[in-house]
Amino acid sequence: MKYIIPLAAITSAAYAAVLPRQDTKCTFVMVGIGGSPSGEIVETTIGENRIGGSYPRAIYSIDAKVLTDANGNNCSISSSTAQFQCTSNSTATLFTLGDNSNLLYDNTNENFLACPADDGSFNIFSQAKKDTTGCQTIQLLYGGFSCAALGRPSSSSAAPTATSTTAPRSTSAASCPTNIDSGSFQFPHLIVPTSPDAPDYAFGNSYTAHITSTNTTLFNFDVPSDAPYTGTCALIFLFPFASATQSGSYTFTGIEEEEGEDGGLDFALLSGIATAETTYKSTSTVATDYGTTKILPGNNYTVATFPCPAGETVTYSGSSVGGVGLSYFENSAPSAIGLYMVPCV
Repeated sequence: MKYIIPLAAITSAAYAAVLPRQDTKCTFVMVGIGGSPSGEIVETTIGENRIGGSYPRAIYSIDAKVLTDANGNNCSISSSTAQFQCTSNSTATLFTLGDNSNLLYDNTNENFLACPADDGSFNIFSQAKKDTTGCQTIQLLYGGFSCAALGRPSSSSAAPTATSTTAPRSTSAASCPTNIDSGSFQFPHLIVPTSPDAPDYAFGNSYTAHITSTNTTLFNFDVPSDAPYTGTCALIFLFPFASATQSGSYTFTGIEEEEGEDGGLDFALLSGIATAETTYKSTSTVATDYGTTKILPGNNYTVATFPCPAGETVTYSGSSVGGVGLSYFENSAPSAIGLYMVPCV
């Protein structure tokens, strides 16, 4: 049984509208996880941030800890109602982007409340809300960047072209983590699906990686220039049991293909840097191919180790070998799933 997701056939209009094409602002979208409900964050016509309902997906930008919506309105936690909202007359609350993909307010608070609204959707509040009847604690995860997070430069410049090679699994004797439990890790700041079935179509930034026989996904990492990213790094892939993920189950078909056709996932370092505009046809050539990683749920995998690309933006591609299919939401919450870079010691 093979798993095929042609992205061109799955709400391509929605993918095209994930983010406006921007070059200057750090722009992203968010989802709420951890409670019921969970799902993407939308914004009402009066600036209320919600989960659910028939409202458009909310798009945010952040600069010097000031969070704004797509209309340029400051986002804040209301001092009177504790509601998370973005309105023209609001005084901005200070927000920060946490290393674990979560939005923080007042520097350290990561827990929000999702509380029922009249139409079946859920308004979002801080923990300071007095009446919490029917409310659930959630966290807000950000993703789908049009630029690097945490104020780092936009990942729009291309790296020098390199000759494709196949790299050994390990290039160092350093001790490398096989998970992100230590808290020192980098997650993708840009995830871009592509498809040979739509070679000239830019699907834009996405929360979800699609690696199938008809989809290749690109991952950008913006690597810090300081310690601990000045020595050896490892690229790891975390693949928990579906029931353990906090962002919903993933779709995986491939055990038969892995056994019968030596299938798996092939990760490779590209010679250039992907952007939200990158298409299947415009994807850079492979600089270093790390070979096939055979994956089974409930395991973590070290894809490769290498000198840390300190201070650089790098792009990796994830493609299917032998018809293996995987579609998942990149999530660094407990029971994390996805592709990460970790420093070794």
